[in-house]
Amino acid sequence: TPCGDNEAALGVARMLGADIQVDGTTVIVKGISASLGSMAQVLDAEGNPSVMEEGSPRLHVGESGLLTRMMIPVMAQLCPEKVTFTGEKTLLGRALTGAKEILDVFKVETFDGAEKEVLSIPLSIQGPLKAGRADISGKHGSQLISGLLMALPFAEKNSSLIVHEPKSIPYMFITLEVLKKFGIRVGNDMYGGRDFLESDGDWSLCTEMVFKVKGGQKYKAADIDLEGDWSAAANFLVAGAVFGKAVIQGLDTTSLQADLSIMDILMDAGASLSQLDGDRGDITVQRAPLKSFDVDASNCPDLFPIISVLAAFCQGTSRLAGVGRLANKESDRAKAIIEMLTQMGVKAWIEGDEMYIEGYTLAQRLLNAEENKSVTAGEPGTPGLLKGGSYTSHHDHRMVMALKVAALGAESPITIDDEECVAKSFPQFHTTFATLLQNA
Repeated sequence: TPCGDNEAALGVARMLGADIQVDGTTVIVKGISASLGSMAQVLDAEGNPSVMEEGSPRLHVGESGLLTRMMIPVMAQLCPEKVTFTGEKTLLGRALTGAKEILDVFKVETFDGAEKEVLSIPLSIQGPLKAGRADISGKHGSQLISGLLMALPFAEKNSSLIVHEPKSIPYMFITLEVLKKFGIRVGNDMYGGRDFLESDGDWSLCTEMVFKVKGGQKYKAADIDLEGDWSAAANFLVAGAVFGKAVIQGLDTTSLQADLSIMDILMDAGASLSQLDGDRGDITVQRAPLKSFDVDASNCPDLFPIISVLAAFCQGTSRLAGVGRLANKESDRAKAIIEMLTQMGVKAWIEGDEMYIEGYTLAQRLLNAEENKSVTAGEPGTPGLLKGGSYTSHHDHRMVMALKVAALGAESPITIDDEECVAKSFPQFHTTFATLLQNA
């Protein structure tokens, strides 16, 4: 999909000197045979030195936080010069929480606001990474760790990366799988307390991960089939579970993607789900009476907006843990979600790292809406359909998608500012969503 984040990644590859050809849904990349310190300069899309200021090559990462965090350690290894990262829109000024602490461990210099406790874009860094044993915190997410796992194989020496309080663990395993396809081997072990051992490896109970990275490795070309995106599909699955029926194609239920967790969440909520013809067959979800659920979404924070809408249509009070993962997204998502739900007339609140949402089934909301018609003006009514009106997306693509689904259960139309920010991850969302409604 030619979304903003993907285009930014292809743009970075071109800046580094790779030849990129796009043929329909296939991308062909001729690589640059990178090695430790091999890049004396960063190039722009035309193959010219791209310099923000003399002696400071720059790399434009668009609006992609993932691309930013992965490329910081990679460029520290590949480029012997100071490299400046620039971005746009919501990425500018967005906190790179935990990045400075990790880069300090690897002796990477940081400039442009390095005196600040939390780094942000624009940012300049200079490596290389110091190989060897490193203890870091993973509580702020996996993206920078994925970048380290990509960069450390270039080092001359072997490295041991010990990650305490790991979050978004599935994404680390996806990184390892991708590296393996490109000929890179990284050993890993997971540790935890008694609960972890007795759970037979429940990732949510893991307290430490250890990665063993051999230095001096070489990347080899590979053919890769890109999976369907569970993050995007979650919106349609919730829409079907609450409001009618949806059939989703192109997903793999054996995927390591963290947002595959939407299937477990829907089943816990009592949704009607089925899949035919194996792990890659069509997935059908249809409306059923839904009940409150309890989930730790620390490893799948991108699901928070849409499962908060799901919770609004589940009878009872749902608990969503992992709120701490939401502060540094395209918006302050915890604040944005509470604001959205409150405006809709849904009771929701946060206690520590947990969000609580008081919900009612669609059938109950429809019944309450009818009963409220006979309520005397000024008297409190029971929670009916969601309140319509003008809502803000906070320029956050995932908030737009959640709002569009929520609008199906509103008493009057919902209008959203900046609907087009969905182009960051899913430019065809509105067209695809309209198709779903036409087939309902």
